[in-house]
Amino acid sequence: MMPWWSWVLLWTGLVLLLLVVLGLSAWWLFRKFLVLLDDVATLADRASLIDPAEAQLARPELAILAEVSAIRAREDARRTHRAQRRERRRAARWARAERIASVDASRTQWPRRWYGKS
Repeated sequence: MMPWWSWVLLWTGLVLLLLVVLGLSAWWLFRKFLVLLDDVATLADRASLIDPAEAQLARPELAILAEVSAIRAREDARRTHRAQRRERRRAARWARAERIASVDASRTQWPRRWYGKS
């Protein structure tokens, strides 16, 4: 049988180990919480850029309680809005591609040694 002081040492060690594990878990959760706050701030910045009309179009509505003409008008507005957004993105991509692909040869200074001339 173990003497009484060995039980005290054993339980003291276990309690200290428990406190270390709890402290590390708390630190880990705190860091995760800080990352979450940073992500929420980023999301809030992005949410401020959303068009209010788009937010209204995204709001769910019970279709069973509405008239068919209202549902069709809302769906047509949503499709039109998406098509306009798609067209703006396509135009922006096209403009970027043209900007990247266009090279002004008069501004380009190629070293002559590449062409065999010194």
